[in-house]
Amino acid sequence: MRKAARAIIINGDKTLVMHRNKHGSQYFTLVGGRANDDETPEQTLAREVMEETGLKITKSQFVFYEEHPAPYNEQYIYLCEVSNAGEMAIQELSEEGRMNKLGANMHTPLWVEISAFARLPFRTPQLQDAIVQGFKKGFPAEPVRL
Repeated sequence: MRKAARAIIINGDKTLVMHRNKHGSQYFTLVGGRANDDETPEQTLAREVMEETGLKITKSQFVFYEEHPAPYNEQYIYLCEVSNAGEMAIQELSEEGRMNKLGANMHTPLWVEISAFARLPFRTPQLQDAIVQGFKKGFPAEPVRL
């Protein structure tokens, strides 16, 4: 099974999402991505957040687990704190940076108002609902399987 790690990052009244324009299909997802064969989910999380935003994770808490069809069969979702939350950019040498240069599979990290998050065309509605509940009632202390 392939694994992926994703980050819920909150800064004041905003949360970080990745806008995708994949061959004309536009949607939102969390920052993060596929694990390399030798990585733990936490290592994947730190690497992917750095590659996709330039932000460094200072604290993370595993909050949700999801099973998905291929290509990412297992998703590990973490509530994260980062340093320098205001300064972000996809790193040029990352996979996303290379895809952006080709122009057919675009990645754009964006801060969106938490109040608008529920209305985004989010890639995984079940995860979106769980995150909305986390914004309202707090995120789980122990990981929840979605």
